[in-house]
Amino acid sequence: MRRLPVYMLIDCSGSMNGDAIEAVGQGFKNLTTMLNNDPTTCDVVWFSIIIFDSTVRQLFPLCPIGDYKELPLKVGGSSNLGRALQFLSDCVKKEVRKQTSEKKGDWKPLVFLMSDGKPSDDWEKICKTAESEINLIACGVGADADIENLKKITGRVVLMKDMTQETLDQFIDFVRSLTTMASQRSENQSDTVYLEKKKYSKIVLS
Repeated sequence: MRRLPVYMLIDCSGSMNGDAIEAVGQGFKNLTTMLNNDPTTCDVVWFSIIIFDSTVRQLFPLCPIGDYKELPLKVGGSSNLGRALQFLSDCVKKEVRKQTSEKKGDWKPLVFLMSDGKPSDDWEKICKTAESEINLIACGVGADADIENLKKITGRVVLMKDMTQETLDQFIDFVRSLTTMASQRSENQSDTVYLEKKKYSKIVLS
């Protein structure tokens, strides 16, 4: 079965201290719990966790969702988003299965950027390059999240306070429909899938 790679790109800079980083941890816990409780999504969704501040680290390489525990998140330093996006691009190239003449590759990765929208380095150029490799969704966290800045990073922006049970249900419904489609689709049919749920509009997996 084709995998749906999901990368969590988590801002752990000093400005994320307090409620913001706690919201990230709780949001991750809620999402992974729901995905683990659905047998269809367990089979298709593979997760990776990348954190960044002044440096970038991959806490977990791409692996099945069932392998995850709680996140050990600590904050400090600056927010080097550009470096994080470059690191993410390198991980995608290494970990996501490419299509060959003999078999289909993975679906185009979903990337959730969890941040207050205050990057401190040059991120614009690498962000434009990364757009061809991933579907990027920015999740604004913290009471003073810079939403306008997040919209410069990607046109798909949601707020953590909007991440309700309904929103998570929509994501799981999408993954379920994707796996059903993938199992029924013949080799000669189109592989492009449009995600049309309100919170995740304009996402194309191919």
